[in-house]
Amino acid sequence: MPSQGGRICHPVGSSFRSPTCHQVGGEPYSAGPDRIRPEHLKSLPTALVNTLAGLFTRYLSECKVPSQWKTSRTVLLYKKGDPQDNGNYRPICLLSVVYKLFTRVILNRIERTLDEGQPCEQAGFRKGFSTIDHIHTVTRLIEVSREYKMPLCLTFIDLKKAFDTVETEAVLEALGNQGLPTQNIRIFRELYSKFTTRISPFYDDITIDVRRGVRQGDTVSPKLFTATLEEVMRRLEGNNMGVRVDGRLLHHLRFADDIILITPSISQAERMLADFDDACGKIGLQLNLTKTMFMRNGWVPDAPFSLNGTTISECSSYVYLGREVNMMNDLAPELGRRKRAAWGAYKSIEDVVKKTKNIRLRAHLFNTTVLPALTYAWETWALRKQAENAVSVVERSIERVMLGMTRLTRVRAGKRSSTLRQQLKIRDAAVYAKLSKIRWAGHVMGLNDHRWTRAVSDWTPRNVKRTTERLPTRWSDFSTNSF
Repeated sequence: MPSQGGRICHPVGSSFRSPTCHQVGGEPYSAGPDRIRPEHLKSLPTALVNTLAGLFTRYLSECKVPSQWKTSRTVLLYKKGDPQDNGNYRPICLLSVVYKLFTRVILNRIERTLDEGQPCEQAGFRKGFSTIDHIHTVTRLIEVSREYKMPLCLTFIDLKKAFDTVETEAVLEALGNQGLPTQNIRIFRELYSKFTTRISPFYDDITIDVRRGVRQGDTVSPKLFTATLEEVMRRLEGNNMGVRVDGRLLHHLRFADDIILITPSISQAERMLADFDDACGKIGLQLNLTKTMFMRNGWVPDAPFSLNGTTISECSSYVYLGREVNMMNDLAPELGRRKRAAWGAYKSIEDVVKKTKNIRLRAHLFNTTVLPALTYAWETWALRKQAENAVSVVERSIERVMLGMTRLTRVRAGKRSSTLRQQLKIRDAAVYAKLSKIRWAGHVMGLNDHRWTRAVSDWTPRNVKRTTERLPTRWSDFSTNSF
C-alpha cells in the first residue's frame, strides 16, 4: 500500500457505502453535472460498490482524480434583502455526487485530526458542540458583567463571502500546519487545481475558472475553512487582551465564520479588529465593515471605534447565532422573535395540518417544527415567569388555529386550553423548554474539556465586590430552585 506522508494509505473498503452515502445527503433537486442523485448511491448493487471502492483507493494513492470532477454548475440562492442587489445571493456549487462521496470518505479519515487542531473557541461543524454553547457563553458574560459592574465590549465580525474568497494556498498550508498527512494535502491540491464552474445568468452558459474559495455544497468545505481560520486566530493569540475568566483570557468566540471579539474596552477591541483584518487580508478574506458592529455595557467609556478610517457602528442589540442578545439580558425582543419564528414554522406545515385528520401526524409536525422554533435557545435564558407565560400564550393561539377555533368560540364551547392540548396531543411548550433547560444544565456540569461553556457557568470574578442591591434573575436560578 502506498505511503501517506509516513503513514499507510489504507484502501477504501466496500463497507464505506452505508454510513457515508447517508452523510453525503442532498435534496432530490441537487444532482450535479453527472445527473446522479444521492438516493441513487444508496441503492447501488454490491458489484458497483466494490468498483467504486477500488477507484477511490486508486485516486487516493495516485493523487489523481477524473477531469469530470473538476467542473460544476453554480446556482444562485436568494438569501434576504433587496432582490436587485447581487450581494444578497449565495452561490452554491452543484457538484458530482460521486465526487462528494469521495470527499466524504476523505473527511471521515481526517475529521478527528482537524477537530483536535481546533480550540474550544471554535464550535462550528464539530461533534459535541452547537450554537447553544456560544450563546450560553455570551449571555453568561453579559450576566456576570452586569452583576459585578464590569466593563464588557462585544464586537461582532462579518466577513465578505468568506467561503468564496479564501486563498487555496492558505487552505493547504493550514492543513499541513494542523498535522494532516502529505498524501491528503496532495489530493486536495489536485481537487482544487484547474477547477471550473458553469453558470447561466442570462440563459447562456458561462464557464469560469475558480482559483480561490472552498466549494459551498461540498461536505469537506466547512472543515477546510475552519482549519484556515484557525491559522488566522493563532496569529492573534500573542497579545494580552480579552476578559479574564478564572485566570484564563477569553478574547473571542467562533462558530465557523461567525466571530465575536470579547474585550473590556473599545481600545482593545479596535486593536484586535485591526490585527484580525491584517491577518485576514493575507489569505484573501475581507471584513464587511457595514455589517461589523460592536455593543458595550454602561461601564465601558464611550470612545471612537474605527478601522482603516471607517467607523464601526454601535448597536444596542444583535442577533447572534439566531438569538437576540443585549447588554441588559432583556428577553422581550427575543420573545418577539420566537413568536414570529413559531408562526413562520406553523405556516410551513399549515396546508398539511388542515388537510389531515391524523392526530398523531399533526402532533408530530407541531412537535418537530413549531416547538423547536418557539423554544430555540431557551436553555440559555434567565427564566422568569413572564417569559414562560408569553411562550404559553403563543402555543395556545397556534392550537386554536390548528383546530379552526377562535378564543371566543372556545369560550362559548366551554373548553379549556388544557382540553385543546389533550385533543391535539401536542407537547406543552413550557414543560418541554424547562426539561431542555434542565438537560442543558446537566450537560454543562458534566463538561470536563475546558470549554468556555463550563468556565463561565462557574465563574465568580475575583477581586471584584458585588453591590448589595437586588440582583437580576440569573441563568442558574431556575436550576437552583428546581432542585
